[in-house]
Amino acid sequence: MQSGVVGLRGAITALWEDDLRSVRQDTYDIGRGKEALVFIQRFNAMVAQLRVPIQQAWGAGGLVHVADNPDVAGPGQRVSQTRIKLRNHGEAVLAEAFAYVGGSPEPNPGLGLDREIKIADVGALPFIQELYRTLVTFLQAALNVDLALAESKWLYEQVVADHFIANGRWPTLGELYQRATREFAIEESFETVSGLFKSEGVIDGDVAVSLTIDRLHQCRGTQADADNFLQAIRLAVEADQAMGRLSSEDAVRELSLHELGATKLGRLLALAPDVCRDREAADDFSTWSFLPSYNVHFFRRVKSVDEYLATADNINLTNGYVPSDVVAQSKRITGNADGALPDGVVTFLMTDVVDSTQRWLQNRAQMYGAMRRHDLLLTGAIEANHGVVLKERGEGDSFFAVFHRPTDALAAALDAQAALMSERWADDIPLAVRMAILTGEADAQDRDYRAPAVNRCAKLRRRAVGNQILVSETTYSIVADILRDDMRLVAVGKRRLEGHDRLEEVYVLQHAEVPLEAGVAEDGQ
Repeated sequence: MQSGVVGLRGAITALWEDDLRSVRQDTYDIGRGKEALVFIQRFNAMVAQLRVPIQQAWGAGGLVHVADNPDVAGPGQRVSQTRIKLRNHGEAVLAEAFAYVGGSPEPNPGLGLDREIKIADVGALPFIQELYRTLVTFLQAALNVDLALAESKWLYEQVVADHFIANGRWPTLGELYQRATREFAIEESFETVSGLFKSEGVIDGDVAVSLTIDRLHQCRGTQADADNFLQAIRLAVEADQAMGRLSSEDAVRELSLHELGATKLGRLLALAPDVCRDREAADDFSTWSFLPSYNVHFFRRVKSVDEYLATADNINLTNGYVPSDVVAQSKRITGNADGALPDGVVTFLMTDVVDSTQRWLQNRAQMYGAMRRHDLLLTGAIEANHGVVLKERGEGDSFFAVFHRPTDALAAALDAQAALMSERWADDIPLAVRMAILTGEADAQDRDYRAPAVNRCAKLRRRAVGNQILVSETTYSIVADILRDDMRLVAVGKRRLEGHDRLEEVYVLQHAEVPLEAGVAEDGQ
């Protein structure tokens, strides 16, 4: 997100937060009986307040034209070549969009702004949400940008960012939710908010949450720490050239950081595995050191967060292990171009978390956060390798996915295990996942598969242990001569799958850099 857009986004969220505080304090006046008039007046006032950040939204070299008109009966607010007119219809406000063609405004419903906004007899919170929804959609259409404000997640991300900036650590879910509910009017439950973030470990029995570099960059008040992060990338490149480590002492000396700044920088570098690896750090990151990543040389010309993100995306989308936070934002792959699932000879991947039921009973709150991260990692690996996540199938917390090509299924399983094993799980939630891959004939019906191959894959998965990928003989027969050079399929002998008489040769997937389990119990053990 370019700096001008970040600035505009921050200006909008600052106004939004002020109004949410007023609602929380029961001081926001919606003009009972005159809601439509108040709505239009507030909208016009906000565009006027945001004139400067709107003008600067396109960054250096382009000043956006803004014509704000405070008159409720006037022509409406104009930004660039788009104008929106809000009409008072008593119990509702009618929004109409116009685009300038040849210097004259022409109605343009294709912009998606035309709608009737019912605001009579609503509470203050729905009133505000409609007000800002109208503002954001108008500005996005007029500026042709994405402000990433479509859902309420932005508010919780800003609370997380504020806590991180002030304290040098990520907040716990409890701290996040309590701060949000005590300061702002919100609609989301604790469970809903807990599902918005990945786990960053456990602090005093509560799950800590964090933001990715790109999400943190979009929040207000984070520019100084983003600048330090970019400068640290330069130091990491230099350390790589010198075949040395990058330490907090180096950062303090070279970047003139104070103690809190160095602590925050260490935590941000921990989120950038393509820049730094082999972390050694105190629990509170008061001191830390990293080895430069093998990929750090790709970042030697990076000058902005956008350039860093683009470089990281390019590395991961072409070389395998794809972070799920990136993949989750990409277009979901659904088999054929028309959205149909593959038929005929397909390859299934089934996974399951070992001993998940017991872990849920021991600590539900921590397991909830861990499983949210588990789901993101698996979905990211599967979709990045052209697979389709179908649904849960089997015992415990399981995944069921289908692939056109068995080589893609193997790559997805390996990427998923690598991501799961490198994840910093809470000490008492060390998730271990077992996986099985089987190729066979099956036809899709109602977005599902019902075929003997599905049953055999589930039975093969039962023979696996945590941190293991079992592969069927049918899959092996197809991929044996076209397997990636870094993968090996090792035969462990014939095994009888539960409920089946025929013995089947079973293989385990092995990789030099991923410590996968290699042993498979004999029949009857």
